[in-house]
Amino acid sequence: MAWRIDQYVIKGEIHNHTPDQVAGLIWLKGLNQPVKLKLKGNCYRDLAGAKLVFENPKPIEGDYSGFDILQEGAVGDITASKKVKIPIDPDDAIGIFSKGNVLYVIGNCLYLEWFSDRNGRVLIETTDYKWTISLPQWSLSENEEIEQRLKNQQAMFAFMDNLAQAIDPEQISVPSTGEMNEFQWEAFLQKSDARSDMLMELFEKYGDEPNCEELVAEAMGWEIESIEYVEDEDRRGWDSDEEDLFDEEKLRSDEYMPNHPLISEMMDITSRIFFETESRRLLNDESSNPWNQLLWHAQLTVSKLIAALEEVAEGVEPEPGFIVATLKRSLHLVHLTIATLEAASAPQEKKMDWQLDVRHALFDLRESIFDMMQDYRKS
Repeated sequence: MAWRIDQYVIKGEIHNHTPDQVAGLIWLKGLNQPVKLKLKGNCYRDLAGAKLVFENPKPIEGDYSGFDILQEGAVGDITASKKVKIPIDPDDAIGIFSKGNVLYVIGNCLYLEWFSDRNGRVLIETTDYKWTISLPQWSLSENEEIEQRLKNQQAMFAFMDNLAQAIDPEQISVPSTGEMNEFQWEAFLQKSDARSDMLMELFEKYGDEPNCEELVAEAMGWEIESIEYVEDEDRRGWDSDEEDLFDEEKLRSDEYMPNHPLISEMMDITSRIFFETESRRLLNDESSNPWNQLLWHAQLTVSKLIAALEEVAEGVEPEPGFIVATLKRSLHLVHLTIATLEAASAPQEKKMDWQLDVRHALFDLRESIFDMMQDYRKS
């Protein structure tokens, strides 16, 4: 998928002084030389003919394995005036606001996108940078910008087409028995995940466009009639609440929840993590907070176990290969939850009792998953 590098940028400069050519240098934290841009195409009208200089006040070091220092290819959407909703702190707000709504202002987002010959789609999208723009040496007409936008769409579609060819689930051969083994199911599920990621990336890019569904359909190679339209209130955004496994007001009394023992066990563990971290005020809005990550990984583990065992809980026996493959994915998240717990509690001199309890419960769950996988492998 896309390389999103905005967090790793220290500073950079991009210029479009020559029509149909965009060049620049971007310094990433942890690299001893800048990334060089040599792209074909033009920026949008706010940056066409000008030089953009930007700086990230809080860069972090990233993993650049496989990322080419020389970025050659085609421009995507490059602008410093994309309008977005920027959340603001209620304590800093003056005026009337509705209870439960996220406060925001409309502001400019720096959106630098290109399609590298080596790395595919690369994106810098942020409202946190400081930037300046020089006077333009030439200007782009409105019609020329429309033409550039169409070229950018085609570049995005070509990128998606290359991904689709690489992850086509139809390449998996189904045995004559009609059942796939765990490895075939694992490959199928990985490719299905990749297609879901593609779809999410398209909705992130084109979600505000009036013809969003048509653009997504064209990029995915679908007929427009095949799209399942999602009601606006169901889409995640600034004005919608985050999904929360523990928000009892959102759960209907008659809502079904699979009660397989492994699902129930992981839900109990996750509830304990939520209670202990919330009551100790360990959770905050920082995505890098290990306690936030611990809760998130635990919630994901519950979701994966439901996907693996929902039919089993209902008394339906799916293919053994499917159960083993999906339990493998759950097991990976159990390991990730254990590792996150260790990282979160590492600064403490001694683990607290609740942390030891959660750790013990996760290892017990791990053994139960192993046993279940072995049983289904023998089926």
